[in-house]
Amino acid sequence: MKNKLLYPLATLLSASLLFTGCGTEKETAENGLIPITLQTDWYAQAEHGGFYQAVVEGYYEEVGLDVTIQQGGPNAMGTQKVVSQSVEFGIGRADDIIVHASNQLPLVIVSALMQHDPQALLVHEESGINSFKDLDGRTVMATPGAAMIRFLEKRFDISINLVPLDFGMSRFLADVNFVQQCFITNEPYYIKKEGANAKTLLIADSGYDPYRVIFTSRGYAAKNPDIVKAFVAASNKGWKSYMAGPREKANALITQLHPKMTEEFLNYSVNAMLENHLVEGNEPEDQTGLIQPKRVQGLIDNLLEVGVIETAVDAHELAPTQYLPADVQAMVIE
Repeated sequence: MKNKLLYPLATLLSASLLFTGCGTEKETAENGLIPITLQTDWYAQAEHGGFYQAVVEGYYEEVGLDVTIQQGGPNAMGTQKVVSQSVEFGIGRADDIIVHASNQLPLVIVSALMQHDPQALLVHEESGINSFKDLDGRTVMATPGAAMIRFLEKRFDISINLVPLDFGMSRFLADVNFVQQCFITNEPYYIKKEGANAKTLLIADSGYDPYRVIFTSRGYAAKNPDIVKAFVAASNKGWKSYMAGPREKANALITQLHPKMTEEFLNYSVNAMLENHLVEGNEPEDQTGLIQPKRVQGLIDNLLEVGVIETAVDAHELAPTQYLPADVQAMVIE
């Protein structure tokens, strides 16, 4: 998907001049814009809404970029594509990027797209599960090797029987004692439609609270710092605009790309993001796009403590704040 809207010549010229001599690995296109690809982790949905808002409102073009949003899915392989530089940017959870960095993958976090991850555990009201402690001895369907499961076991001194996530809902609907990983912005909508009586335990409430982040490769960031800053600034603007609304044009594009995303479903997801302050956060030190090195270091310490990683990662090297917009960067607490 390429945004081909026309903008004033002065804007294009200034954008072209902005990147002259930056050592970009892709040539500037005939339209004067630099082509960039963002690999998402799933099909188009409201949880990617800020990026689509930046496309339809022309925020990327304003900074000289022609951004293609490449939809993900079960095998998106965003980190591999970013490391190989077949795409410039990917999105994911900060803890996953820490694990990859600990395994020597040359990745760098450049911004947060959500201050709090929507990852949760979906349980039936009839299950008797009312807290994380109640998961002791239960079977939970989640991503194999999920760091959050290791953290929950350590933090609450419980044992969980982990079964691999199959991305379906049929097992949950058939068994009131079944527990599975979900997004609070997504699966509960489907479950309610099916008539089940479910609730969620938000992982962030357990003390394990990773950002959802934008990342790129160290090599690309080193060669193209101005492009990274431009992409982060326009994406951040898109997220603020999407959450404030109106968002009809972005939602229309999402629905066009992923027809299962109905207006009702998109509104549900947006409301869940707003109610839980996922994008902008709910603390005075939170802000859309902001990365706090101390919080990243706390997450690294958590992963070391529960044995998910064995090699420490430097938070400032993994998540430098130099790519953040100036107003966001001013909120960084050293």
